[in-house]
Amino acid sequence: MNTAPFFPKLLVCCLVLLVLIVLHIIPLPILELTILYVMLFRPAWFKNLVDQLYGR
Repeated sequence: MNTAPFFPKLLVCCLVLLVLIVLHIIPLPILELTILYVMLFRPAWFKNLVDQLYGR
């Protein structure tokens, strides 16, 4: 089982979440708007990302 391409994607996801957490301290609803965008438009990049992370 080769997990080499999995770790960089996981690391990038964690870094993006950390940036969103830091930006959430500033009174801007960035995280809420991102979640709303994903819920309403269901972009293909999000489904692909979830499939790649949990498809193992």
